[in-house]
Amino acid sequence: MIKLYIQLIFLSSPILMFSQEKDSIENRGADHLFIEKFDDLLAFKLDLNNNIETFEVNSDPNTFILSPNTELNTRLTVNYRFITFSLGYSPDFLPGNNDDSRKGSSKFSSLGVNFQFNKWIQTLSYSKINGFYLKNTSDYIPDWTSSDDYIQFPELEYKSFFGLTGYKFNPNFSLKSLSSQTERQLKSAGSFIPSLWYRYYIIDNRVELTGENSSQKSNNFEAVLQLGYYYTYVINKKFYSSAGVSFGGGLVHTKLLTRLPEEELHTKSNNAILRSEGQFAMGYNTKRFFAGVQLIGRWEEFSQGSSTSTIVNNNFSYQIFIGYRFNAPRFLSRTMDKVPLMN
Repeated sequence: MIKLYIQLIFLSSPILMFSQEKDSIENRGADHLFIEKFDDLLAFKLDLNNNIETFEVNSDPNTFILSPNTELNTRLTVNYRFITFSLGYSPDFLPGNNDDSRKGSSKFSSLGVNFQFNKWIQTLSYSKINGFYLKNTSDYIPDWTSSDDYIQFPELEYKSFFGLTGYKFNPNFSLKSLSSQTERQLKSAGSFIPSLWYRYYIIDNRVELTGENSSQKSNNFEAVLQLGYYYTYVINKKFYSSAGVSFGGGLVHTKLLTRLPEEELHTKSNNAILRSEGQFAMGYNTKRFFAGVQLIGRWEEFSQGSSTSTIVNNNFSYQIFIGYRFNAPRFLSRTMDKVPLMN
């Protein structure tokens, strides 16, 4: 009954969830040198992160915290000029990813592509998670201890298609030096960056119907307009620290399917959403080698229509990365030289 009650509350609402210079330095007026470009170098980056979707459902007086059994992810990123490809995976051998007997089995994977021109930013990504468990099981099972099994939802599946379109106002600020490492910030600078976030995601309880139970599937579309400011402080051209903050709001549209033994019910709802994010990064960046750490805190919240439930998605994540730049193959450089870039 506890599992069924949690599933009904959790799934009955939307969940929050150019110029072409080669190895050159851009001069942006008054003889100030701000950005070094690495257009002839192909960058490979490997990072370790804990960026996992965890959902909190507050339905007074109850709170349910649902999380996949994956505490650490790895991601391989390939960056060249204005384009980035990434592949994420959560291997079982990492600490915290192999406690399947108590928390159930979870699988995570992601794909992403990013385009960063002089001013415009475009990100597209796909992620999938199979298997969740109730992180606060102790609140619902008397005499539960830390060595006991958690309440598990092995049939619960999450799919997300995410996009972001942003605009950078200050050409002296290098966002690529923080995200793709295809540039290096030489002098301290900051920029105002408005962005539009949009996500289509599916929450599906794929449990088999036996004639005595039910299941639900929600299809959600989320759009959030966000305003942010980011600043990078350069210590000595090789070491840097960066910080940023953003706030926004938007709407979530949800189509809910309830599967009953003898029929299917369809409902729709629209909800307002608030979102904020803060991040801090520091690292070491030379022409060939780069490494660093990034901390990101996110908060999202919206009410569940006319009910008393509130959906909260709090996420504090870190990323530790290391990378190296190699000479790009000639055929790649010649091909990219022919691509018209947006200014």
